Amino acid sequence: MKIHKLINPKNIYLDLEGSEVRSALAAVANVFSPALELDPELVIEALVEREELGSTSVGEGFAIPHCKTQGLSQIAIALARFQDSIDFGGAGHEPVRFVFVVLSPPDQPAAHLQVLSQIARVLKRRELRSELLAAADATEVVSAICRVAEEEGL
Repeated sequence: MKIHKLINPKNIYLDLEGSEVRSALAAVANVFSPALELDPELVIEALVEREELGSTSVGEGFAIPHCKTQGLSQIAIALARFQDSIDFGGAGHEPVRFVFVVLSPPDQPAAHLQVLSQIARVLKRRELRSELLAAADATEVVSAICRVAEEEGL
């Protein structure tokens, strides 16, 4: 499972609004879930429940909220950038402006972990983080991620 193959420009949402973790996750779930034929409320609850176990912030303004949810046959990823920074918690982490939301079928735990690992790996690239925060549109986001994924062999 390669992340660049899972990223669909239709599931990239730039300049969403959210004032705290729940409203930020709800903003993403409300636009992403219908495309997957999932109930947004169930997705919101699953993401919030996972976040309560521990912050998914990975630092430097990024987070990878994720959960397993019924009703999917394959992993789905949404990327979202927020107008304002949101405190996701996480010891020593600055507020978050950009999230990679990963939804996985419950019966694919290895693929779920593989995708999370790949996202964390590409986010280690400072230039990618800068590009994602400054991207004008979904095409720029996809291009930047695909370039870095290819460079990393992902």
